[in-house]
Amino acid sequence: MNATQFHLMFTHLPIVGLGFAILFNTVALYRKNEELQKLSLWLYLIIGVCGLLAYMTGDSAGEIMETYPGITEDIIEPHENIALFFFIGLMATSVLSIVGLYLVKTKKHLLKRFSICLLIIALLVSALAVRTGSTGGAIRHSEIKQGAFRKAN
Repeated sequence: MNATQFHLMFTHLPIVGLGFAILFNTVALYRKNEELQKLSLWLYLIIGVCGLLAYMTGDSAGEIMETYPGITEDIIEPHENIALFFFIGLMATSVLSIVGLYLVKTKKHLLKRFSICLLIIALLVSALAVRTGSTGGAIRHSEIKQGAFRKAN
């Protein structure tokens, strides 16, 4: 496998996984279930590791993609720029999940408030995830770049 294949493999996990973590976090808060809250914290942490792997393979993937006809730095750069913000958001979410896992052990009374704050941050980061995925897909998928195909009558 080359860097581009690894990059694609690792980038899909944080985007989809973040949605699942948000879902588990929301259900945990609604049901007041501490076990689900712990699971969502672990998911945020795992997603951050996948995000780190995706970020680490990004430059090599970009270099490979630039060898393809019609793929230039101008096409890749918007993806790189938004991906950096998504990466920072994922890392913040992961660090906060570690703090949350510590709170589970020491100060359980703070866990609900903490989970609400983490959920809000994750929702904001998910907007970056959507934009990152969209700009990444636009690099090779003409249907994303050009929009809807309109058939002439």
